[in-house]
Amino acid sequence: MQFTTSYTLDKPYFYECFDESLPYSAQAKPKYAFLVLLISLGLISIYALEQHYLGNFMIMAAVLECVAFYYRRPWWVTRQMFSRASDSKAKLTIDEQGFSSENPHKSYQIKWQQIDEVIFTPRGILLKSKQGMQYISNSVLSDEAINYIQKRAAK
Repeated sequence: MQFTTSYTLDKPYFYECFDESLPYSAQAKPKYAFLVLLISLGLISIYALEQHYLGNFMIMAAVLECVAFYYRRPWWVTRQMFSRASDSKAKLTIDEQGFSSENPHKSYQIKWQQIDEVIFTPRGILLKSKQGMQYISNSVLSDEAINYIQKRAAK
């Protein structure tokens, strides 16, 4: 059995990818330990070592980390929009071997054996493997394809 579909890698698709993948990624929470370390080192540098420039640098690095966390969604989508693949057509094939996707600039293939976990989100499917996570929107899949993935994931 084989399912083939195509979709455009555009801004709404990238926003959906980010939103649906975020709860399952390492970037879902701020790096509290790293922030505490930077601020502590900054305060130690300022008050104990009297190295004000170094201390201010450490504290500003912590502030920058907070800003980067706050703006991670628009930053990630902007990076995707600047990539060569932006606004190109991607072709997705699902078959007995696994998943393969290609666009004019990149292609990947994930075999069923490589998939560690299949996560069904409200708007799509996340495939977790050692190589990372891949997101597939339900809007580009037929009901038959979704049912096929559910059956394969249950095995």
